[in-house]
Amino acid sequence: MSDTKKITLKPLRPEDALDMFSGLSDNRAYQFIPDEPPVSLEALRDRYVFLSEGGNSDGTEIWLNWVIRQAVDQKAVGYTQATLTAEEAIVAYHIFPAYWRQGIAAEAMKLTLKTIFHNPDIKIARAFVDTRNHASIGLLHKLGLKQVRTIHDADFFKGANSHEYEFEITQTEWLKTPILSQT
Repeated sequence: MSDTKKITLKPLRPEDALDMFSGLSDNRAYQFIPDEPPVSLEALRDRYVFLSEGGNSDGTEIWLNWVIRQAVDQKAVGYTQATLTAEEAIVAYHIFPAYWRQGIAAEAMKLTLKTIFHNPDIKIARAFVDTRNHASIGLLHKLGLKQVRTIHDADFFKGANSHEYEFEITQTEWLKTPILSQT
């Protein structure tokens, strides 16, 4: 796929479960998302088999998932993903807590957006973030995404209502920002 001096993005494969399991087992990363750590290595591998199918059965969604690896030693440090539907992509990322605040999420999301916007059919990328997740909100702003709405009671998890911000950036906006589109 793509790389920078700091990271590489590699398409997710079932055999990546072994490298990902430990980092995904850190509870700190689940404060603002309704997911939970994987229950077992086998369950994670099964999930990756499912994701590797590349989309839903009716073909209306394409699933793109990448493992983020450090360029220097290829150690897994998280993942990015994009779900493509018609002209839009929903993007997300997950960085293992041991690697927070090192610029990895920014580089990984730049590569992810660069990749999806090379598809001429994709006109807009969207991201959704819990309103309490200030680090992710800051990252999305840094990447040029604009907050377009607030979704109250978007989800209920861990005993509380979650409100979300929806962010978006168009392909045209992305391509007009050379510092972002040319990672």
